[in-house]
Amino acid sequence: MLKWVGISAIAWVTVSQPAFSQLILSQAAPQAVQSECTLFPEPLQLNTQQFEDEGEESVIVIGYQPNRRYQLILVDRSEETFNRLRTCVLDAYLTRLRTGSYVQVGSFRRRREAEAIRRILRRNGYRVRVIYRR
Repeated sequence: MLKWVGISAIAWVTVSQPAFSQLILSQAAPQAVQSECTLFPEPLQLNTQQFEDEGEESVIVIGYQPNRRYQLILVDRSEETFNRLRTCVLDAYLTRLRTGSYVQVGSFRRRREAEAIRRILRRNGYRVRVIYRR
């Protein structure tokens, strides 16, 4: 069963350590490590940011991001679909809003970036939509 992360909480998870990121991926989506991504040339990280003041570390930002208001969400919350998506979007996660839980595929600064990924996922059978968070 998938667990959700509260939207009001912002968690910073360091993924610069290879052993740590492999541990997270193997626990969250065991099939993601074994399967190969067929949607993109290489798996993407759409929720991971690199911060200048912290050097070269990459972090997954969970929760609301004021500088990335366009969110790409997956409507289907089944574990099979989530695991299949995680082969191509390594940092997708399950979260919740007042209207219910959903899988956040990624967050973007510009709508056109979110729409480009949405079109690729829709062509491959994923039920995704772009939402704007104020």
